[in-house]
Amino acid sequence: MRSKRDIPMKALQRADKLLGPAACALLQPLAWLRPPPPPAARRVLAIKFWGVGSLQLLTPAAASLRRGHPGAELVLLTLASNRAFAEALGCFDRVLTIELPCAGWWHVARRILSLFARLRREHFDEVYDFEFFTRFSAVVSLVCGAPRVHGFAAPGIWRGSFHTDVAPFNRYWHVARNFRSLAGGEDGAEIDPSQVAPLRFTQAEERLAAARLSERGISSGTPYAVLNPNAGQLSLERRWPPGRFAELARRLWDEDRLPVALIGSPSERAYTQAVAAQAGRGPIADLSGELSCGELAALLARAAVVVTNDSGPMHLAAALGTPTVGLFGPETPVMYEPLGRSARALYQPPPCSPCINVHDNKLASCIWGAPLCLVAIPVEAVLEAARALRRGEPARAGATLAARVTR
Repeated sequence: MRSKRDIPMKALQRADKLLGPAACALLQPLAWLRPPPPPAARRVLAIKFWGVGSLQLLTPAAASLRRGHPGAELVLLTLASNRAFAEALGCFDRVLTIELPCAGWWHVARRILSLFARLRREHFDEVYDFEFFTRFSAVVSLVCGAPRVHGFAAPGIWRGSFHTDVAPFNRYWHVARNFRSLAGGEDGAEIDPSQVAPLRFTQAEERLAAARLSERGISSGTPYAVLNPNAGQLSLERRWPPGRFAELARRLWDEDRLPVALIGSPSERAYTQAVAAQAGRGPIADLSGELSCGELAALLARAAVVVTNDSGPMHLAAALGTPTVGLFGPETPVMYEPLGRSARALYQPPPCSPCINVHDNKLASCIWGAPLCLVAIPVEAVLEAARALRRGEPARAGATLAARVTR
């Protein structure tokens, strides 16, 4: 669990933006000392630090890496908080981690240097840097000492020329397709939902999730909805107003007789509890901060419908095949819509949306101080989308609300 003394993740992002170019310049000579590549890679490293949802969307790229490097060991490097999730995806042979954030810049430096030493000992043959345009991941990919390093490129963004092989990041493609392209799997087609590997969970985790619901009055076999009013710490601007989630919970019970389970991380528990209190009547199981990643997957897999902000649980639910309504505003669903057979993205953008950009570390820059793009999505539209998915209706291409966004 993150300590109150830890350096905020946004501070680490700003440090990457301000100090990263100088670090890249200082380390540039290392790029000239790479060894020649072997005939075939025996050990391949994939780097993706931030975003559980991004790890879910990385699974088609992982399959491409398997095809491109048959017999090689495929290793993922991510944050320690993502370890359980990454291992449950089952796409990687091993998962390496770094513990960030932590208390004090000196501790950050020590952990980074320790990581560098470990990566050098691993002797990777190829590295795939799936971070978008962070200097930190570029430096990590260089320090590994691998003969070949793959990464994204864009005009005007310099990351030290550390990547021997680059792929342009296409802002008109879904992120999962950009990942697959970097992994060498671009075939001219969009990502099919069947290519996104769902998170695995055990029967024991399924029983634990059911027991938690039963303790809150939602008995086994009862259809229920899952609402996720959170959106992670990196961009709180992606949250639909909590009052809207509370109203949605009331109407799901009053009109559809669907009890509601609320989810969130331990750090989001107070926010989620406020939504539950505001919702008032009806069976509401606040499970924020209580579920393991396997229990969360089991809960989402058995849900009648999931309504969620643009976040990791949205991609997890969609990949599991659960009817999923994703709410978008600061970010565009062109790049991040939920990929599932029964998933829809709701998006009512004002002229200023999207304001989150992968080329700028995804730091939000709302000119209004409040996400008007999300306020524009009414409860009625969300209810309509949720009911349509429960009826098994396909996504209606072309509409702005209650539709899967076309590209």
